[in-house]
Amino acid sequence: MNTNTYKKEFSGIGFCMLISTAVILLLQYGTQMLALSCFPQWGESMTILLAVTMLPLYIIGFPISFVLMRNREAATIEKHSMKPGQILIAFLISYGLMIIGNIIGLIFTAVIGVIKGSPVQNTLLNVITDSSLWLTAIFTVLCAPVFEEILFRKLVCDKVIKYGEGCTIVLSGLLFGLFHMNFNQFFYAFFLGCFFAFIYVKTGNLKYTIILHMTINFFGSVLGGVILTMDQTNPITLIFSALFSLCVFGMGIAGIVLFFVKRRAMTLKPGAVTIEKGQRFKTVILNPGMLLYCLALIGITLVQAFLL
Repeated sequence: MNTNTYKKEFSGIGFCMLISTAVILLLQYGTQMLALSCFPQWGESMTILLAVTMLPLYIIGFPISFVLMRNREAATIEKHSMKPGQILIAFLISYGLMIIGNIIGLIFTAVIGVIKGSPVQNTLLNVITDSSLWLTAIFTVLCAPVFEEILFRKLVCDKVIKYGEGCTIVLSGLLFGLFHMNFNQFFYAFFLGCFFAFIYVKTGNLKYTIILHMTINFFGSVLGGVILTMDQTNPITLIFSALFSLCVFGMGIAGIVLFFVKRRAMTLKPGAVTIEKGQRFKTVILNPGMLLYCLALIGITLVQAFLL
């Protein structure tokens, strides 16, 4: 096999992801527009809009993605178990990476806000504060971790692992980060996607990344959402918010420290197929499918940041 053959394989993955994302967006916005044209009053309820937008994603969109990706050749990653203590350490590292990514995202969006003269809209925060907390929990804590881990870890990693763990981890994180299509989430989604991919390629077991993903989303979307919806003038709320902030800060610091302590042990194995040094970026990213996926999602991200 030569470099052109490798490019074709990565291009195929890129096209599958591009088609999947296009289908998902068409389903989400198409269903939302159809629902609002038939029931204009639904536009007054963020809860209903959230349900109308998200249900097609998980009922139709992701299953189509699974079918497209399953048609491609995949390898089986050797399975290993994680001890409870290792899962706890992985969670803390995940949280630390999320905090770092979130800070970078806030700085990035603040700069964009200065350039365009108005704040960048944080769609995720608007959804959490304006819709039903229970519905948000169902979609973000139950549905998203399961479906996203199947696609971006199981299906992507199994197809790329033959090129080495390093390539697999970075590509999984990049595809996952771009899929969120906004700067508020891209950086922490990229960091988390890379770390979840690391856990998956080392264990071959998706349940660990699903558990980590669920826990991270629970702290961010559910507990954070509860605090946002509470009366901020109530002393009990202030105490609860302070304790939660202290807990988040502590977990973030612990996770960052643990990452740097453990990073030397995070060794990456080469794959059965070796792409020559200096040709990796060209082979993995600079191919028609992957390039179109990246450019399309970066374009959507820029539009949302500067025009919305």
